[in-house]
Amino acid sequence: MTEADQNQNEGPIAEYTALRSEITTRISLQHQVIALHLTAVSVVFSVALSGSDRWSILLVIPFISYASSEILASLFRTIEGIAKYIEEVLSPRVTGGLGWESWLAQNRPNNEAQRITHPYYLLFSGTSAVSLIATVVFILASADSTRQLNASFWAAVAAWPLAAGVTVLSFRAIRQLRAPF
Repeated sequence: MTEADQNQNEGPIAEYTALRSEITTRISLQHQVIALHLTAVSVVFSVALSGSDRWSILLVIPFISYASSEILASLFRTIEGIAKYIEEVLSPRVTGGLGWESWLAQNRPNNEAQRITHPYYLLFSGTSAVSLIATVVFILASADSTRQLNASFWAAVAAWPLAAGVTVLSFRAIRQLRAPF
């Protein structure tokens, strides 16, 4: 590499370094979102299991999952935009190119079975589905019992379709990711 090539590469390589640092920061934020999601879902399940009259709190989980999956998807889209900029704008300006982003894009699994079995589906829409199923079981058990049906019962019945809707949205948010999975 000549001195002219080296001087020409300095700017793009410095920008590449800064952008890779930004990607690293976004990945760290993704890990924080996942940790917060796991904590919140665990707390809600714990509260629901701590008393027989607290089952309706399970309907909060789909909303937590939806918010978490959308934040995660937003971070993925930002990372993808940075990676695209590196590949399309910076790489041609560096002698020999910057091949990492193109290599990642070429080596993503294109097998649908690999994509649909990714843990993100279980983590977000899976926990929502479990909470919806458990809520249905509790709703049916409450309706069959001789106890008087209270406001909590009717609130859960009314909120269930909305919670199911955000579960679908959570699945779609993860499905739209173009992450390397």
